[in-house]
Amino acid sequence: MPSTTPCGKGPNPEPTMWFLDASNPRSGASLDTVLADGENYLDSLKGYVGFTAESSALLHAVQPIVEPHYERIMDDFYARIAEHPGARRAITGGPEQIARLKTTLRRWLDELLRGPHDQAYLQRRARIGRVHVQIGLPQAYMFTAMNRIRVQVAAIIDRALADDPVLREKTLEALHQLADIELAIMLETYREDLEEKTRLSDRLATIGQFAAGIGHELRNPLSVIESSLFLLRQRLSRGATLAEPGTARHLDKIAAEVRRSTRTINDLLELARNVPPKRRAVPLRTLLDDAIADAHLPAGVDVSLSVTEGVAVLDPDQIARVLTNLMTNASQAMDGAGHLWIDATQVEGETHIRVRDNGPGVPSALRSRIFEALFTTKAKGTGLGLALCRRIAEAHGGTVTLEPSAAGACFLLCLPGRREDTFA
Repeated sequence: MPSTTPCGKGPNPEPTMWFLDASNPRSGASLDTVLADGENYLDSLKGYVGFTAESSALLHAVQPIVEPHYERIMDDFYARIAEHPGARRAITGGPEQIARLKTTLRRWLDELLRGPHDQAYLQRRARIGRVHVQIGLPQAYMFTAMNRIRVQVAAIIDRALADDPVLREKTLEALHQLADIELAIMLETYREDLEEKTRLSDRLATIGQFAAGIGHELRNPLSVIESSLFLLRQRLSRGATLAEPGTARHLDKIAAEVRRSTRTINDLLELARNVPPKRRAVPLRTLLDDAIADAHLPAGVDVSLSVTEGVAVLDPDQIARVLTNLMTNASQAMDGAGHLWIDATQVEGETHIRVRDNGPGVPSALRSRIFEALFTTKAKGTGLGLALCRRIAEAHGGTVTLEPSAAGACFLLCLPGRREDTFA
């Protein structure tokens, strides 16, 4: 069965056949698909079709019977290729190429019958399948090539064991079972390739989304910095001093935009990291007081704090980051003027912290997307804050959710209590 690899790839390309056992970048890998719990892939296939050690022994026993016919089977195979217009075009090396390919087919046939049909056999067969994928071989050729060989070998076994109908039927059944296993292995390599291409496509899409979002977010402060530097140079060239209000204003703008850019980069790095929580016992009141201080809320934002006395076992630095992000979001939603309610309590061993504001709330059409990275409705938002909150909460085995509320927005942070098998 011919390869469909374009002739322009590589020097002196030779069409690769269905049974070629060639090396490739994944040649050492074995199929890791799990069809049934507690079973490897090959054993699952064997169990499903009923292929046993006896089946393997039956095929091993007829190998000497089939071997004298190898040449005829191969001649038939390549005669069919010569008759098929599309396949015939792939044989560019003439008789010498066919002779080389026949050697590979002989080895494949011999192992098919001789065995052993073990994990090493699975790896070799999977390696062949990955070569098919690598060269872009259509699955249709794989099926038809297997059928061509299956029919030839079955006819030989049928004639050779005609005097023993029971043995003949058992051996033929074993042959068809193994041929089906071969096809399943080959198909699995195609599925692997499809999943890998899908993962790669998803990764590229995510990278593109992040690049666009971060590029936009960093371009704005860089534009402000560039403009301020231009104006500063003009002022300084005219003899202005750093103490003058106009000069100081531009310096303040530069410093603010640098901080904004740094915050964006830090949020992105935090989102990408998988840092395990460093848990320790922290009084809830202390945790919340520190988070409120770190949020640097505007004077126009009033805060009401309600805390049930108790101790939470968590990473105070990471959870404080979550709380400051939620408070900052609330403050921005209220345009720096409004009321913020923060309630913390222990519920059946869990720590529940609510952050609620009286701002405009989240439109129902956007509620399902607010925790997506880079999704934001703010003119100067990065779309990283809530995504980072979710990552930290989940790293603690908890959740952060947007609760239904009559007015404003209400976020609930739930964190599990101390578990002896988890915490030191």
